[in-house]
Amino acid sequence: MKRRGNLWQKIVDSANIKAAHIAARRGKGFYSEVKMVNENMDEMLEQIRLSLVNKTFTTSRYEVEERFDGRKMRTIHKLPYYPDRIVQHALIQVVGPIWRAGFIRDTFQSIPGRGTNDARRRVTKAILKDKPKYALKIDIKKYYPSVNNELLKVIVRRKIKCKDTLWLIDNIIDSTEGLPIGNYTSQDLGNLYLSDFDWSIKHQGVKHYYRYCDDIVVMLDSKEKLHNIKIDIVNRLEILGLSVKPNWQIFKIQSQGLDFVGYVFRTSHILLRKGIATKFKRKALKIARYWKVMSETKIVNGIMAYWGWIKPVNAKNLWRSAVTINILRIMDMMPLKRNPARYTT
Repeated sequence: MKRRGNLWQKIVDSANIKAAHIAARRGKGFYSEVKMVNENMDEMLEQIRLSLVNKTFTTSRYEVEERFDGRKMRTIHKLPYYPDRIVQHALIQVVGPIWRAGFIRDTFQSIPGRGTNDARRRVTKAILKDKPKYALKIDIKKYYPSVNNELLKVIVRRKIKCKDTLWLIDNIIDSTEGLPIGNYTSQDLGNLYLSDFDWSIKHQGVKHYYRYCDDIVVMLDSKEKLHNIKIDIVNRLEILGLSVKPNWQIFKIQSQGLDFVGYVFRTSHILLRKGIATKFKRKALKIARYWKVMSETKIVNGIMAYWGWIKPVNAKNLWRSAVTINILRIMDMMPLKRNPARYTT
């Protein structure tokens, strides 16, 4: 296994830090900290560079809050935009590609080009082509908070040997117990922590193994083999200090449907997850009721945010009932020169 060195100069390079600020500020232009950096960019980014070069940088104190994410309550750790978010982007721009090159093809989330759409395509292709009968579905219990910091640092050192880079990574890892949800680095470190585990399952000849963060899916024709793989997964996760939620399942794909990355997969068709469809109908109903006090842009964005979910699946009736019948009738009464919603139906 090749370990990479001589990374520090790339991380602290002025151009890399500037690119990190540009990447980190996307969608956050209204933040007061972002405006502050934009107004004094060269000076403030140079201060970050010097704090890294002189090793005076340390991860700031977290602002912790409890927040509902869908149906789950999560503990969110927030860091200041300046300097922490910029520093973490500068780090990942250099080490991220090194780590990602070692991931299996079928691990998803927070990997360029490998989001929910890629996962949907990969699982759909596997089901339609090989038609596996059964699926094993496992969720890791409180994955990010359960990551062992010391073991994570050992895993990091299997890929990175640059001492200065390890100093920065350790500083971020040691800033809290486990991986904090909210850190930009947590996404890559979370995938890295399970990378060897992913490979250990694939090396057993398991063709259809997929992981999206803490959600694991295995598909086979044999129920007995899936039970054996489940036992092996539990044992291997225990070595990493992780445990499996008690709601794991082994079931027939066609009869029950595989609920994964927002879709329900069967051997004959794919449906949108019921919860997402319900949210879409509520959004459309809200627009239909309050369109007079909403801007055209907000209406269109509210609709199109769900189009990416609906387009690939059997949900034409859902789109017609929620949008074509109700929303487009409203849009015709508004002074829009061009209505994007019309061009996607």
